Amino acid sequence: MGLKLKDSRGRESKTLFFVTVSWAVVVVRYALGGLETPLGIMPETTASDFGLAVAAILVIWLGREWREAKFNE
Repeated sequence: MGLKLKDSRGRESKTLFFVTVSWAVVVVRYALGGLETPLGIMPETTASDFGLAVAAILVIWLGREWREAKFNE
């Protein structure tokens, strides 16, 4: 009984889980920048690095959705 994420067409999406996990990792990493953790002080992440990481995640997911929509017309 796992969490089943659905795409905009109501079908189960295999990639949306990875997008969600990637998004969470990037946000947590950005939030921890400059803070002391048990692993040491986390280097700060600039806003441009954060934006590039988010863009890379979204480009892969949106590209897949666009391609699937285009070829299923």
